[in-house]
Amino acid sequence: MMHKKPDKEGLEGSSLAERLERLYQMAEHYNEVDDKEINPSVDSLAAVSQRYQSPELIAKGGMKRVYKVYDARAKRSLALAMLRDDVAEDLRDPFIHEAWLAAQLDHPNIMTVHDVGVKAMDQPYFTMDLKKGASLRELIEKLHAGHHKLEAQYPLETLLQIFLKICDAIAYAHSVNILHLDLKPANIQVGEYGQVLVYDWGLGRVLAGEDPQELDRMLFNPKLLGLTNVFGQFKGTPGYMAPEQWKEEGVIDERTDVYGLGAILYSLLTYLRPLSGSVDEVAKKTLAGEIVSPIMRSPERNIPIGLSAVVMKALRVDAAHRYASIDALRLEVERYLMGLATEAEKAGAWKQLTLFYRRNRRFCLTLLSSGFLFLIGATVAFWNVSEARRTAVSTLDLYEAGQSELEKMSYANTESIVKLAHRYHFQSDHNRAEATLLTALKKDPSNQLLLRELGVHYFILQRFDEAISYLERGIHRNDLICQLCMDLVLIKGKRDYLNVDQMVTLVRSLGSSKPLALRLVLHDQKHRFDLIERASIVEAYLRLINPAWQEGWFEYDGQSSSLRVGGAGLERLATEQSILIGLHPRTLDLSGSDVKDLWLEIHTAVEYLDIRGVPMDSLWALHRFVHLKELVITPNQFSDEHLALLPDRILVKEREL
Repeated sequence: MMHKKPDKEGLEGSSLAERLERLYQMAEHYNEVDDKEINPSVDSLAAVSQRYQSPELIAKGGMKRVYKVYDARAKRSLALAMLRDDVAEDLRDPFIHEAWLAAQLDHPNIMTVHDVGVKAMDQPYFTMDLKKGASLRELIEKLHAGHHKLEAQYPLETLLQIFLKICDAIAYAHSVNILHLDLKPANIQVGEYGQVLVYDWGLGRVLAGEDPQELDRMLFNPKLLGLTNVFGQFKGTPGYMAPEQWKEEGVIDERTDVYGLGAILYSLLTYLRPLSGSVDEVAKKTLAGEIVSPIMRSPERNIPIGLSAVVMKALRVDAAHRYASIDALRLEVERYLMGLATEAEKAGAWKQLTLFYRRNRRFCLTLLSSGFLFLIGATVAFWNVSEARRTAVSTLDLYEAGQSELEKMSYANTESIVKLAHRYHFQSDHNRAEATLLTALKKDPSNQLLLRELGVHYFILQRFDEAISYLERGIHRNDLICQLCMDLVLIKGKRDYLNVDQMVTLVRSLGSSKPLALRLVLHDQKHRFDLIERASIVEAYLRLINPAWQEGWFEYDGQSSSLRVGGAGLERLATEQSILIGLHPRTLDLSGSDVKDLWLEIHTAVEYLDIRGVPMDSLWALHRFVHLKELVITPNQFSDEHLALLPDRILVKEREL
């Protein structure tokens, strides 16, 4: 019996029996339906013969041409970079190496590379995000021209927030042993809504890390990335190049990028290049350090003394006198934004008092109304603190000059030596911590505390065989750390570090030694570049320091840099130092947790914070979150008086939990 092919619309308005009959007919004729009707998207994707279509030239310069193209497979617009026609063939490899290097960097403020390939005639290409907005160079030029609307849109604080995001990107690149070496406003993209992207890694270089050959074997020979510009004789952009980049034997390291960032900050403050003139003139001035300070260059702009001092320190000719890391430079700018004196300006007691008054105006007025004696007491106390600080700085300078604090102690106080080593650990200066302990042990080879501390030091570095050699020499051969080292030597094998599952297990086993677990995790973050792996270890540590946190949640998205963590029993996010900073969270959702304060998280780059239902009594710590833009709370969670004290840049939203 012949059946009419069923119509799905015929099912509407029919009786149950009729609909069942028609469904039966549809099932019988299912094989007659064309596959294209079932999965039209699959057929459409399979039909794409040319992935990148409708090229439109949008930029040309250096050795590249950049086109806007339509990705017919992903249904989106991208930027496609290719070599210029007049570029020599032997520069095709470096072009590909640039793409490979940039593809290793996964950070919200670094341009994403999506695809690398070769077209006809062996012409290499790579695709990346299509830039939206203007370059920082274009923005600065418009500000210099007196564009009033932009001046209102980009006050100094906003420009400094842009600078901090650039610092975040370069600090991340340095954490994976990659230098940029061509930092300048033209290589920074600024969007209308605060997006900041660093791009053009064509001069990038891989640093020799703890395993300097690994990335080299996977990708490329870093020496190829040290080539000169295609159409010039120098490695970078005059005016933004560090002195060592002009020298054939110049030592290139993280401080070279510190110089580039200092030059960018100079331009943000003055709206001018640090140096002008011919290439030879700029080279001569760079090598001689003949840079006019921002305050002297643009006196009409009322540039803060503290920021001008920061710039000039970052632009020192001798790299040893610059900031040692991007984090140190970033911290200086954050200090300014928080109303504190920068280290570079070497502020006296009066300047410190003035800044203290600006930060705490209401408190100071209340104090003044209580009597003049209070002011005298506060002045004396502040002077003492300033003197103590100068003494501490002087002591550290003596150490770096060779007159170490160990000599001052005369090795009489072993506990002080151990505390000094701990301080270096938290500063990630493991070499100095090791040198301190080894020097002390030479004076007292049988000192049990020093033997154990050296064992713990190598345990933190995951050099378990070396840890055992010190632990077994003392009375600690049977304690937990020594036993763990004996097991971990076999587990780790010839690898440099434990894998993520082994690290999670190790952190959980350190329940009786939470400070040691913290030092272990902080060091592990320095070499573990996979953010998802980092997150698993951070979760294990948080559960270690919050034993009552049993049913809580921990959700991390590395792509969006968001972290949602909460639940009953989660009272602390850190003990002595933040570990969340290693996840680079931009969004932090703590709703439903029992976290009481956030003082240890003030250096994270959190932009969106949700604290609904969190039992925090004060919002004062949020003043120190210099990136924070939006705060979510429950209705009536905080009084209007509390909320009125927050900086104007923070948008407060109320929403039910």
